[in-house]
Amino acid sequence: MSLHTIIPGTLHGASGWLRGGAQPVSWLPPDLRGWLPVTAYALTDGTEWMAVDTGLPVHWPVLRPALEATLGATTRRRMVNTRREQDCMANLHAMTQALGITEVPYVGVLNPLELMDWVEAAEAHARIEAMAPVRAVRIEVGQVLEVGRLRLEPLRVQLRLLATNWFYEHTTRSLFTSESFGFLTRDDPGQPLLRDPGEKPFEVDAIAGMLSAKFDWLVGIDPAPILADLDAIFAARAVDRICPCHGCVIEGPAAVAEAVAATRSAIRLLSGRAKPAWSWPATQQGVS
Repeated sequence: MSLHTIIPGTLHGASGWLRGGAQPVSWLPPDLRGWLPVTAYALTDGTEWMAVDTGLPVHWPVLRPALEATLGATTRRRMVNTRREQDCMANLHAMTQALGITEVPYVGVLNPLELMDWVEAAEAHARIEAMAPVRAVRIEVGQVLEVGRLRLEPLRVQLRLLATNWFYEHTTRSLFTSESFGFLTRDDPGQPLLRDPGEKPFEVDAIAGMLSAKFDWLVGIDPAPILADLDAIFAARAVDRICPCHGCVIEGPAAVAEAVAATRSAIRLLSGRAKPAWSWPATQQGVS
């Protein structure tokens, strides 16, 4: 199963699946159980179509027909990426060629550790233009993209890697969280992408395991700024579903609240662990 209806006529997910433990993946825990979906989302309203992330190249043969099925009579087709990493944008060229995407809005990263904003913006623009003959349009954090009646807003968050933004769609109250909240697997890839509200509770230890594989910087930190930022994001917005690029969709306000609470507990768990001791690699020892 590769195409999943999240909101009929408005929001779909096209997913490929990774089997836990089948092969080493640096951003997954080695003891991961089940199958993890990696999803490209499609928002549609009237003649407007917007993709959020691209999925993995290895899954393109199943993603392409799934995404094509969502195009309908749309004529304006765009795409945004939550993160400038290969698992979120490696299918950019293939998608623009196959799906008629003509515009890629992107967010310049404002973190001062990433040099100056104009350097980051120039790099992002050059990368997009080199991968596909489309128009790259820079947008700012908080600037709303209109997709028909839908309104997609980029957010800058602290639970992230450097070049990451979340997107909040105001009409459907959907939050696209990139690799955050990407911890739900399935026993079988034929199962639904959406987590049913009545399913078993979230496991804090499992969430901590997923977080530590991708967000190892959470180990041993002061969690207060991260937790305060999460609280502010969800206090300011009604969220009916969380749509991560990895992992199942968390559907329903109650499930969202449960997932946020479990994630907060997982962050606290990781923050209480000692940072691993670091030493020079053996090949570097004794080299001055």
